[in-house]
Amino acid sequence: MSRAALIEDLRRKAAEDAEAVWRDAKAEAEKARLDAAREIEEQRTSVAAEVAATARRLEEAATAEAERNAREIRMTAATTLANRLHGLARAELASFRQQGAERLFAALSAELPPVPWQRVRVSPADQPLARARFPEAVVECDASIAGGMAVEAEEGRIRVGNTLETRLESAWPDILPGLVADILEESPGHRPVA
Repeated sequence: MSRAALIEDLRRKAAEDAEAVWRDAKAEAEKARLDAAREIEEQRTSVAAEVAATARRLEEAATAEAERNAREIRMTAATTLANRLHGLARAELASFRQQGAERLFAALSAELPPVPWQRVRVSPADQPLARARFPEAVVECDASIAGGMAVEAEEGRIRVGNTLETRLESAWPDILPGLVADILEESPGHRPVA
């Protein structure tokens, strides 16, 4: 083989080797690029899942807080309504008494046990009725009593409160739910208290 042919053969082999090196380098670069793209996509998917989970947790926490606040607001409103209704009911006791004062006083005093009552507290308006019904007792006027009487015997050891106020207080837990239900039924757009 001549020198020129040898050089030409070496050049050709060098060119083939260079081309093989470039081909291998390009293949490795492409593989590295694909690996990097796959890694980026995996990280992007992982971050997206973490973001979605965090957003879900934040949404659940915000929803729970909003529901708790709504329950608290409804309970406060229900308590305010109950207190308002109780105040209105107490204010109506005096007019309830006026609708039949003598019959009411007679009915309430008839419910008392047959004891020689020593002290009787009544509304100032019922003082004449109390003096007639309990002639042996000390009759005291109490402006906080709308109707009925509070009586004592045996030096205060026996006490009975049969006033409209005490009757309202004992019946109030049974009366209130019906009143609230009636009011809510009449109110447009109401939601029951949860």
